[in-house]
Amino acid sequence: MARMLGDAAQRWAAGRYALAQRRPLLELPGGFSAEHWREQAEMGWLALRLPETHGGLDADPMAIGALMEVVGSHLLMEPILASAIVATGLVVRLASESQRTALAPRLATGGLKLGFTGAPAGCEWRDGALHGKMSAVLHGDVADQLLVAANDARHRQTVLLLVDAQGLGVQCQRYRLVDGRGAANLEFRGAAGEPLVAGPAADAAIEAALQEATAALCAEALGIMRALVAATCEYLKLRQQFGRAIGNNQVLQHRVVEMFVLQEEAAALTAHAQQALVGPARERAQAVSAAKAYIARAARQVANEAVQMHGGVGITDELAVSHHFRRLMVNAALFGSRDEHFACYLSHAQACVGHGEPQE
Repeated sequence: MARMLGDAAQRWAAGRYALAQRRPLLELPGGFSAEHWREQAEMGWLALRLPETHGGLDADPMAIGALMEVVGSHLLMEPILASAIVATGLVVRLASESQRTALAPRLATGGLKLGFTGAPAGCEWRDGALHGKMSAVLHGDVADQLLVAANDARHRQTVLLLVDAQGLGVQCQRYRLVDGRGAANLEFRGAAGEPLVAGPAADAAIEAALQEATAALCAEALGIMRALVAATCEYLKLRQQFGRAIGNNQVLQHRVVEMFVLQEEAAALTAHAQQALVGPARERAQAVSAAKAYIARAARQVANEAVQMHGGVGITDELAVSHHFRRLMVNAALFGSRDEHFACYLSHAQACVGHGEPQE
């Protein structure tokens, strides 16, 4: 399934997301095409996380990763990660049967876009109303409803709420990230919310959702790395200096080989993280954090090399290289920084040693 999905997505994106086609999309409201969003729904992308009983594909992490590689290589702008993967996954995991029945058809057709605010920091649920602020919510600018993790003041536990993004008591400051995608700063002033789950179950579900999001970001970074390596190799073949292609320079050849090695290492770590998502919680956390910590650094190195070997033109808006570079900058800060994931990996590795278990 993963290969077929990836091949189909690659063919679709190749015909609609060339750089010249992508640039006008940035000027549209929300920064993406509503027509593309409908086409993605028709191809089943928005139903990947939905169970078969609700008309979905119940896709595994490998299939989701195959799609996210295409999202990265072609820099798709639609809220696939925020809505179709992360938030929809939370709905499937936590919502009641009646809630899933009501939400699933709209999610599958693209009629409902969800946003996820992340870990419960900055928001409080008290007396049946939501208060607080959340910053830099990816695609929060176009979300119809929001999944908000908040601290339950009365019961002193985490609660996950479904909130109407256009409801009373919700203020939304919309803006664009450096890579062109939309985001929002949200403020809740006594907003109404529909609780989905609370307590340890909410904490576990949010942790799993963040790990799934991180693994998807690793796959997206891998797609970006592949695109940068391919673009750099092509440029070295075409760029002439002193009557010969600069790709004949042995130093540049060695640097490209190093880029390729980093790409393949990222592919291996991404695959390991995807496989770990269906395993025990501790192994899952360790594998995902290891992948994000390494890939964040490796992808940045590949991007730096691509820009440098393209020369001054590499940072201009006319080349896709600069757009890939900016997407990597944004993704490095999403769902935990490199340093945070490295610290998480070390803590799990030390715990394994403390229990006498071998490290991976």
